[in-house]
Amino acid sequence: MPLDSDLNNADSQLHVEFYVKESGANEGKSYVRIMAPGDKTNIVDQPCRDDHKERFPRQWLYHQMQQGESAAEQIGTPLSHWHKDDPKDINRDQIAELAILKFVTVEQLALASDAQLQRIGMGGIGLRERARQYLNRKNRSDASAELEDTKNQLAKLQSQMAQLLEDAPKRRGRPPKEIAEA
Repeated sequence: MPLDSDLNNADSQLHVEFYVKESGANEGKSYVRIMAPGDKTNIVDQPCRDDHKERFPRQWLYHQMQQGESAAEQIGTPLSHWHKDDPKDINRDQIAELAILKFVTVEQLALASDAQLQRIGMGGIGLRERARQYLNRKNRSDASAELEDTKNQLAKLQSQMAQLLEDAPKRRGRPPKEIAEA
C-alpha cells in the first residue's frame, strides 16, 4: 500500500522559506529553510542550490520578487525608455503604479490580458494600446534605419567593384579564336 506522501505532493505540506543571510561567512548569499509545520526538531537550513529552486519554484519566485531580482532579469524595453522617448504617452506616476503591479517592460504591458489590465484600473486598455503603438513605431524606425544602412553598404560595395574593374589591367596573351560562320 503506497504512502500518502507518495500519492500527494509531500512538498506542499512543508514550510519553505528562502532568505538572504545577513551576517557570517556567507553574508549576502541566498539560503533556504525547510521545515514541517509543528515540528521544531526537523529544520533544514542550508545554502540555496539549484535543486531547491526547481523543487520549490513558487517560494523561489516569491523570494526573487522580494529581492527585486526579477526586474533585473527582464528582457525587453524598460518603461523608463518609453517615457524618455514619448513622455506624452506615459508619465512617471503611471510607471510607478505599473512597477507595483510588476509590469517592468513595455512588451509586458503590450501583451497584458484584459484581466491583468483590470488591476491597473481605468485607462488600462488605452495604456496597452499606446504601448503597442510605441513598439510598432520603434520597430518600424529600427527596420528603416537598418534598411538605410544596408543600402549605404551596397552603394559603397558597388562603387568599390566599379573601381576595381576600372583599374584592372588588360588581359595579356593571344586573343580568343573567333569562330567564322560558314
